[in-house]
Amino acid sequence: MSLSPSEAAKHVGLTKQSVIKAIRSGRLSAIKDASGGWSIEPVELFRVWPAVSQDTGKVTPQVDAGLPPENNEVVAALKGQIELLRSQLDDVRVDRNHWRQIAERSLLTDQRPASERLQQDMPQPRETASVGEPTSPTQPQSDGGFWSRLFGRPSKDEHHE
Repeated sequence: MSLSPSEAAKHVGLTKQSVIKAIRSGRLSAIKDASGGWSIEPVELFRVWPAVSQDTGKVTPQVDAGLPPENNEVVAALKGQIELLRSQLDDVRVDRNHWRQIAERSLLTDQRPASERLQQDMPQPRETASVGEPTSPTQPQSDGGFWSRLFGRPSKDEHHE
């Protein structure tokens, strides 16, 4: 059973011109009959537009219309699980924020023992030379080269003693 553009328009609540425009743009498939008119299959029409009730002009509901009752129970169970997961996610977020605050506080406070903090805060005495005294640079004591320190060989100074 094929529909003409005017019949198709009545079934979907549009004008005949809107249906023909959809056919020409390729949105709706139709076949030209021998007389040059368009022939539209209802399946193709309802693929593009939802059916409209003939008496009220409103779209007939197609969602949940033919679902068996056990599907409604499954949907209700899944909605319950979603709510449970959302509440668990909220709890995890609260815990995360709590631990983040603790971590930030511990990073901002000085974690050294009190004795070390006091030593650093106290000014260290400096050795100063008087204005008239010449100062000589101090030579670091040589413990030998890298290899002798690495292998534990005595330095040259220790051989001569």
